[in-house]
Amino acid sequence: MKNLLISSLVLVSSYSVAHEPYVAPIAYKTEQTQVAIISGYAEEALHSEYALKNAKFEITNPNNIRTIVEPDSKLSSATVFDLKLPESGTYSVKTSATYPLKYVQDQKEWKMFFDIPADKASAKADRKYIIPADLKAKKFTPVEITREWTLWAYVSKDKNTPVQPNTAPIQVEFLTHPSELKANQVVKIKVSKANQALANANIVIRVKGATDEQGVVLKAAMDGSADLVFPKAAEYLVEVSETIDTQHKPTNQFYSLISLSVN
Repeated sequence: MKNLLISSLVLVSSYSVAHEPYVAPIAYKTEQTQVAIISGYAEEALHSEYALKNAKFEITNPNNIRTIVEPDSKLSSATVFDLKLPESGTYSVKTSATYPLKYVQDQKEWKMFFDIPADKASAKADRKYIIPADLKAKKFTPVEITREWTLWAYVSKDKNTPVQPNTAPIQVEFLTHPSELKANQVVKIKVSKANQALANANIVIRVKGATDEQGVVLKAAMDGSADLVFPKAAEYLVEVSETIDTQHKPTNQFYSLISLSVN
């Protein structure tokens, strides 16, 4: 798994294009008795390339009853399972993924560190990470942290019913039901951490198929509020995280990623 994520988080030649995990249904609204759920790591939003191995999925049904699903999917490109929909209403799907990262300080700025040879990396000025050849000191001790993603999706059968505020290190509350989003209409959210408003949270909106560089980047206000606008009817991946101050020693990083369908 470690070797897989190294190759998926950073390209062999440039080590600059990240793969991020997600979970999404093939249909966000349905009248069917079940729907397929797909999750994985993707460079292009919602286009899985590597499976989310050993993931456990927490399903919350319209009556707020939680169950755990452990898929036995054997695909290498995606993790797939059937979400049973015995009752009408909105179901939430939650899972998480973690990955260890290393950081080193370079000219008073903390940057990600990858132990790769210089001939496999681009010029230092063209990348946002550090390799051993960049460091003058022969001995150095990287700071090790964990990046944790919490992944969410919602499925409504027949009708929409209230959803519970999501439980994650980075909490994202939609003031509009996540199954009732409309293109070119303002969608208000509140972002918090430990039940306290998260000021200046980073928000990245990517339409299905978009890379990280093609995403729309926003900042939450001091009270954790933000207005999202989706320019067209499509599927989107919304990423919310804390602002990282590269002048300070890094600590564990938390992200919430929500898959959405906009009409």
